Amino acid sequence: MTNLNLRKLNAIDSTNKALKKMLFNNKIVSGDGIWTMNQTNGVGQLGSKWQSKPNDHLALSIYKSFDKLDAKWIYSINTASSLAVVSTLNFFDVPNVSIKWPNDILSDDKKICGILAENQINKTHIRSIIGFGINLHEQSFPELPSATSVFIKTNKKILINNFIEKLSENLIHFFTFCSTKSTSKLNRDLQNHIYGIKKESLFEIQKQKIKASIEGVMKNGLLKLKLSNGKIKYFKSKEIKMIY
Repeated sequence: MTNLNLRKLNAIDSTNKALKKMLFNNKIVSGDGIWTMNQTNGVGQLGSKWQSKPNDHLALSIYKSFDKLDAKWIYSINTASSLAVVSTLNFFDVPNVSIKWPNDILSDDKKICGILAENQINKTHIRSIIGFGINLHEQSFPELPSATSVFIKTNKKILINNFIEKLSENLIHFFTFCSTKSTSKLNRDLQNHIYGIKKESLFEIQKQKIKASIEGVMKNGLLKLKLSNGKIKYFKSKEIKMIY
């Protein structure tokens, strides 16, 4: 893939929903996408809602078909998408950017971006609609103390076209590694950006709170934890919640 074809919408309820409808009607091809600064009913992981003010928050979704990626390494799509956002935020001088696996991008300890990858697995390829919700120009989050924005962290209002251009460039780069033979490289890069890695943290598992440290993220998406008793266990992202 040498470029993305991104189209601006003045307003939309959800960029992911709109793109899924276009895909169902065969109106898009791999690399097509849409973006808006006025998403009225965004959807996050597990159906959570994300409300944002017009002209402050970037909602962007792209459709990508992966024909060289085995389904067992499907989390490489999350990895590539996350690394692209991290590289973009680093370029614009956002400090201390990390990945709270598998869907959140943080600056320091606060969420600056959410990612939602919705995948369809076929015999020959994986079709993905990947949505990004990026806090760009918000000046405060009175009801969301765990959120932040590019403006808050840098005191600069980034031109939206410049941000999208850099993000597109990074997505194209990291998507080239979404093939079965390249998943190891993506996974190695991922370890350098995992939030809280090698540090004891508090987690909730089956309504019980435990202390453990993240030892890494496996290529299949499992989170590798070292428990306080020294035992190593592996968890799916939906089985565990990090309390921070």
